[in-house]
Amino acid sequence: MERRPKVNKPDSGCVNVWHEIFETFKLQEAMSFIQIIVLAIVQGITEFLPISSSGHLILGSWLFNWPDQGLFFDAAVHVGTLVAVLVYFRREWIQMMTGLTGNGPVEIDDSGGIVRSRTLAVLIVAGTVPLVVIAPFIKDSLENDFRDPTAVGWLLIATAFALIVGELFGKYVHKKTIGMDSLRVQQSFTIGLIQVLAALPGISRSGVTMVTGMAVGLSRESAARFSMLLATPAIAGAGVLVAKDALDSAAEINLGAAALGAGISAITAYFVIAGFIKLLKNGSLRPFIAYCLIAGIGVVIARAMGA
Repeated sequence: MERRPKVNKPDSGCVNVWHEIFETFKLQEAMSFIQIIVLAIVQGITEFLPISSSGHLILGSWLFNWPDQGLFFDAAVHVGTLVAVLVYFRREWIQMMTGLTGNGPVEIDDSGGIVRSRTLAVLIVAGTVPLVVIAPFIKDSLENDFRDPTAVGWLLIATAFALIVGELFGKYVHKKTIGMDSLRVQQSFTIGLIQVLAALPGISRSGVTMVTGMAVGLSRESAARFSMLLATPAIAGAGVLVAKDALDSAAEINLGAAALGAGISAITAYFVIAGFIKLLKNGSLRPFIAYCLIAGIGVVIARAMGA
């Protein structure tokens, strides 16, 4: 007679404990998991598109009636997008950092355009200085007064009009555009000064920096590339400040949620950057103008009706 192998049954006490834990937390964990996934994907999609990532994080929680995800989670998903932009532009960053001593060339686009390492470094510093100087003084006020869906709605409308200005400059004012290799320090500083406005949730950092770049004569693609290079110190600095505030506060920190959110936002953002750069070679900003107008007006109307 064939003997059947003995199957070890799990300890009933252990099974009961895990069953009780699952039953107690399954709804909460499922909802929390969905919120993490959705907000991380939203951050990854919106950080580098001209539609405001910080505004969409606020709108996401409001739309689904989720509790505010907290500043630490915001910082984590921003770190994810920082990783994405560093990986995508790794050639430019490596060439710039390794070429500083000899002022070597940096390939700044796929068509063979170059800029000297020290020149690019100075341009990035000049574009970052305004944010470093001004942001710490206005951060607390902005977090208290503008972390609200109604404010985000109005600021999305403002972003749409800013993008319209950029399109007009690109089409009618600067018919002959310049590349990043022709950008001057004063122009980079101006782009950085306008970047400060993106501290308002609903104002797109990539949008206003691209528009300003196009206003000083950059092509759409060059403006987008420079905007994303400026994003590296901007996102890093914002992430550090927000993480510090979150750690100093009494709010509970979920490291698992933060790590998962960072990973998802990094993967999403990488593919969004690649697609956006390709789109701008032959496309325009009109789809993003339409989206910001429709979303902004929709949010304002919904809030006015009591939503």
